[in-house]
Parts: sequence; C-alpha cells; structure tokens
Amino acid sequence: MENESPLSPNPTQESLDYEVRSSLKTISDLRQTLENLSAELLPKKKFSFRNKSKSEPKPKEKEPEFKVPASPGIWSKKGETLVRKFSGSEIGEFTISDLDSCEVRLMGSVRALFVHRLRNCRVYTGPVTGSVLIEGVEECVFVMASHQIRIHNAKKCDFYLRVRSRPIIEDSCGVRFAPYCLRYDGIEEELRETSLDEETENWGNVDDFLWLRAVQSPNWSVLPENERVGLVHFSSLEES
Repeated sequence: MENESPLSPNPTQESLDYEVRSSLKTISDLRQTLENLSAELLPKKKFSFRNKSKSEPKPKEKEPEFKVPASPGIWSKKGETLVRKFSGSEIGEFTISDLDSCEVRLMGSVRALFVHRLRNCRVYTGPVTGSVLIEGVEECVFVMASHQIRIHNAKKCDFYLRVRSRPIIEDSCGVRFAPYCLRYDGIEEELRETSLDEETENWGNVDDFLWLRAVQSPNWSVLPENERVGLVHFSSLEES
C-alpha cells in the first residue's frame, strides 16, 4: 500500500488569511498616515517643568462697591458741626459722606438718607419717610427715625433708633442699639406726618443677615441704660 501524501492547504482558507493580513496592513498604514498629518497640523507643546502641588491662584473677585448717589448732601468734612433744616418734603435723597470727627444735625424730613464712610462722628436726624442706608462707619453715634434702616460694615457704633421694620446689619461687629432720643421744635408733628410717632420697639429686634444660627448674634447688643446718652435736644443752631 502506497504512502498517502500530506493534505494540501485549503485554497479557500488561504484566500481568507491573505485578505485579513492585507486589511490589517491597510489599517496600520492609514493610522500611521493620520498620526503624521496630526503631527504636522497641530502645534507642538512646549516642554516646561510645573509644580503640580501648587495650583495657580484664582483672581480675587472684587467686592461690589457702595455707590454714593449724586444727591444733595454733606461731603468731605473734618472736625465740624454741620446743621441742615428741611421744610416739608423739599429734599428727596440726602447723602452724608466722608466725614471725620463731625457732628451732623438734620432737622425736618427727607425721603431717603445715605451715610457713607464716617469715622468718630455723631449724626442726629429727623424722620426719614423711606429708608436709611449706612455703610463703612466706625466709632460713631447715630440717632435716627426711619421706616427702614440697613447697616453694612459698621464697627463699634451706637444706634438710637425708631424704625417701623426690623433693622438689618451685615458685615458689622460691636454695634449696639437703643431707642430714639431726639427732640427739637416741631419734631413731634413731623413724626406724626411720617407715621413714626409710635414706638414699635423694633430698635431691639435686629436682623444680622450673616448670622444664621438660632442663638443671639455676637455682632450686636442692646446698649445698657447706664451707658445711653439720654434725651438730646437742639433747636437754635443756624444752618452751616
């Protein structure tokens, strides 16, 4: 019996293997071509040493600044006593700004009052029919009557208030509150006309917007009676 010759390769299998090898080579060539084109078109990154442990500081966001309105007012004074008398509602907005070691007396009513950057000052006002905004004050005394009072960035100041709503403080510390104590000729009628003649005792119900705990905010307190200034009365000083 004759020896059988080895089986010859299957022509169909050979054809498939060739096609697979050819396709893989085509894919490899295309990938290499794509890499070469990418290297030519995209700029090369410059090599540099970087300290990964230190992150680049982000630019500090600038806090919004208090914008002093362009209204009638008292500006940039030092060591003076300043008196203003208003009749009726002739004054809408009034501004007190950039004072140092001054005493301000406002008799009559205004619709809105803005107080900005005061140091070591005393401010006495008649009724404000709208709102009072106080910002950037230090070591001052304020005697005010208003429907709304908002205080921002106050330090070591005393406030004697009559206010229809709860006073609001923000970014403040060492501020103390007591009831309104100002008298001058005609003030009782002005308080009645502006619905500020009744004592609401809101001067002692202060809201600290940055104190969210249920306990008393450490940033404000009630001024002890033995440290209060008592009744303040003036009527005869001329306007300066």
